[in-house]
Amino acid sequence: MKKHAALDISLLFLFFMKIQSLIREQDRLVPVDVEINFTAGLPQIQFLGLPDQGIKESIHRIKSAIRAQGFEFPKAQQVLVNLRPNHLKKSSRGLELAVALGILWESGQVTAPKDSDFYIYGEIGLSGEVFEPDDLVADFDPLEETHVWTGQGALAPAVFQRSVLNTLKDLQNPTCIDSLPRTYEVQRPLTGLDLEFPARQAELLSLVALGEHSVLLAGPAGSGKSTIARTLPTLLNAPSTEEMHVIVRNNKTANSDVPRWRPVVHPHHSTTPLGLIGGGVPPFKGEITRAHKGVLILDELLEFHPRAQEALREPMEESCIRLRRGKFMEEHPAETLVISTTNLCPCGDWVPGARVVCGRSLRKCQSYSERLSGPLVDRFQMAFFTSKKEEGLRMTGQKILEHIEEVREFRNKLAEKDLRFKKVAGFWRFEELTADLPAFYMRELFPKEISSRRRELATLRVARSFADLAKSEKLQPAHIEAALKLTYQPFEALKRLGC
Repeated sequence: MKKHAALDISLLFLFFMKIQSLIREQDRLVPVDVEINFTAGLPQIQFLGLPDQGIKESIHRIKSAIRAQGFEFPKAQQVLVNLRPNHLKKSSRGLELAVALGILWESGQVTAPKDSDFYIYGEIGLSGEVFEPDDLVADFDPLEETHVWTGQGALAPAVFQRSVLNTLKDLQNPTCIDSLPRTYEVQRPLTGLDLEFPARQAELLSLVALGEHSVLLAGPAGSGKSTIARTLPTLLNAPSTEEMHVIVRNNKTANSDVPRWRPVVHPHHSTTPLGLIGGGVPPFKGEITRAHKGVLILDELLEFHPRAQEALREPMEESCIRLRRGKFMEEHPAETLVISTTNLCPCGDWVPGARVVCGRSLRKCQSYSERLSGPLVDRFQMAFFTSKKEEGLRMTGQKILEHIEEVREFRNKLAEKDLRFKKVAGFWRFEELTADLPAFYMRELFPKEISSRRRELATLRVARSFADLAKSEKLQPAHIEAALKLTYQPFEALKRLGC
């Protein structure tokens, strides 16, 4: 009689309680409702709701663990486990703990907790040990005051409270671990800090690192294009904790170290459009999303397939990528600094305005330069032609970084009274740039040939970075004139190539 009473109480409790666990959806863990019911039949577990093979295999671990810990698996009863929502294919590494605890609570062998506002996520060993899956902290973004029941191995700090079970016997006395602020180790790389750069290149590095302006580097082999591209990530602003969380999620793999800086993604030119922007069924992330909050280096841009070049146009413009594959609709972030390098001639030495002796025919040179997509080129805010012979003073990468950090302190002070300065110049909107700009600037300082709003916007953004380098709160005519040499004149020269 007492046994039936305990069973009735537990059934009444579960009627009102939702057992919540987590399933994997792309690169994150999302909640799932776990409904458990006993029906007459063979003593086995039956999963409903489109479980994958990994969830189905957990049946044997759950039964073995329950018996090994001195509990009884329900006799002459079939355990039905329904995973809601029912129509989604489900994959989870920690769902088995939720099922095991639900069986113990519903069978009345363990008193169910009064408060049911928590998630259960853990792996179970055959003898009843409970382990925390290593994707819980990295891939779960809970709301405030979230509580998770999990297993041993919970060493990484988490922004949610955890009740830790070493074994199923600890169900009545779990170890509580309080929530902690999420922390990451941030370490600036040293690449390029010991190198010396000519004045033009030093100015370019300062502008791009400060304003995060996308740039196309063209020039002969050995003129420093790749060196500039490899040095730029070192000069970027240190990522915040929130940015590091996104970076770690986008770049975490089973055998890789936890990132300590902004990502640098350097795909080979044979990479397909699918590899660059993502896709498949269900859609997966591409290289441009892996580089979110970091740098995407497209070395030898003209060697990329034309379709791969064209696929980058929308994400470079909108800082996100939207993928529709069958019934799946995914939107991935792509706030990425794109740095491209290329030669403009098969010999590798020709740039606009340079005199070189080239053994290739004019037709072959034109055919090579025509690989450059005009619409893609227009997405770059800046274009820069490198040269093997650069005159003038030279500056080390360390000195460039120190100067940029001084300018960032200046911008932080401006941000206290003007929220626009919280964003880097490369992401300011047209309205923000022209809010306090005299009207005659646009009429008198911009060439009449500029018919593209995109070129005007790029010019204003780069001019804003020139003003920052000069520690000027307002844009001056000199800043716009300097910006036009990077945002208009080189693009006009590239147009004459036929791109």
